Amino acid sequence: MDSPFDDPGKIFADKRPLDEDYTPETILCREDEVSRYSEALQDVIEGFGPNNVFIYGQTGNGKTVVTKKMMEFLRAEAAQHDVPVTILEINCNKDDSIFNVLISLVNQLRPPDDQVPEQGPTKGFLWSTLYDELDDLEGDVVVVLDEIDMLGADNDKLLYEFPRARKMGSLEDTRVGVIGISNNHMFKDSLDPRVKSTLCEYEIFFSPYDATELTDILQHYADLVFRDGIIDEGVIQLCAARAAQEQGDAREALDLLETAGNIARKQDAGQVTKAHVKEAGSRVEEQRVLTIVREQLTSQMKLALLATAFLNIDDEASPRAKNIYQVYENICQVCGYEPRSKRRVNDFLDSIRLYGLLERDERNLGRAGGRSYIHTLEVSPELVFEGLKQDQDGSESTLERYDLVPDPEEAQQARMMSYV
Repeated sequence: MDSPFDDPGKIFADKRPLDEDYTPETILCREDEVSRYSEALQDVIEGFGPNNVFIYGQTGNGKTVVTKKMMEFLRAEAAQHDVPVTILEINCNKDDSIFNVLISLVNQLRPPDDQVPEQGPTKGFLWSTLYDELDDLEGDVVVVLDEIDMLGADNDKLLYEFPRARKMGSLEDTRVGVIGISNNHMFKDSLDPRVKSTLCEYEIFFSPYDATELTDILQHYADLVFRDGIIDEGVIQLCAARAAQEQGDAREALDLLETAGNIARKQDAGQVTKAHVKEAGSRVEEQRVLTIVREQLTSQMKLALLATAFLNIDDEASPRAKNIYQVYENICQVCGYEPRSKRRVNDFLDSIRLYGLLERDERNLGRAGGRSYIHTLEVSPELVFEGLKQDQDGSESTLERYDLVPDPEEAQQARMMSYV
């Protein structure tokens, strides 16, 4: 049997710049946002204490990569001017409760042999321990909370505590500033009024990239990733235009270009062409949905999505918010999750909608039904079910272990399971 692998080095020169954790040397097309960010953080460099900063924008609009780069600059500038500062970073998609956030913050401040266990400590103990650790530090602290909207109601507690910690006597010397990053530009409106009046924050909005900006970004990365002369004329512009027509997502544009390169490599083509881009389009959309479902949704959001998917493929059911919650509760009971409130599940559905997986319409269902929100899948249920079968690491998901995720083609099975 001949080797199934292709000869290396024909298409790609270096794929590392395409990695999710890659931080570019140069931030493109975000000059205004970087300027606003530096204005908000300048007080740290001058020893006046950190401000609270809130970053808004859709997925792929540069919020996280700009924040990582700004934290690099902040560390370097603070060290150059002998201003002590500690930066703590949390991804709230992973640490999706105040309990998990507190444990992560405490353990970032402690040595590896003195970590707080995940089981046992109370919130009161964690808050007290965190404040003790913070007060032992020299200088100010900046806490970066990426995807902060994933915390739901826990946001109020965190965002109320940190800005008032010194005033309430929880901290004696250390000053704490919060950088919150959210995909939801309405995030601030969901906060308790007392929290909003306490924050006094800077707000920075990251708008979607347009086709011209995406072209500049793609050209920059293409020069790093592909061999000279491999990209055919018009390929960069086509990838940029397709992404701009969707959500102005730079990550999506880069995925499209990389996938087109992969297809060209597999076909042993001499160049990456527009035809390769068109073929890559459907693959990227499928992979985007699978990545969101497996890696970006919390466990509770996955439960809500599964309930919605059941009701969407059942012609005899209605994916009303009330019905979704009923099915969601049944799923929680089967797999041992504690169900959240109706209001919280509605928050989950709103977050899922921001990822482009759902559409919500308000409809008048008549005298008996009144007005209700109808949640409709914007992607194929087959992709949703495929994504829910596995966790991020490729292992079998909890939902799959409890036999709650149907095979996509077995609609009748899904219909029955929706009324577990």
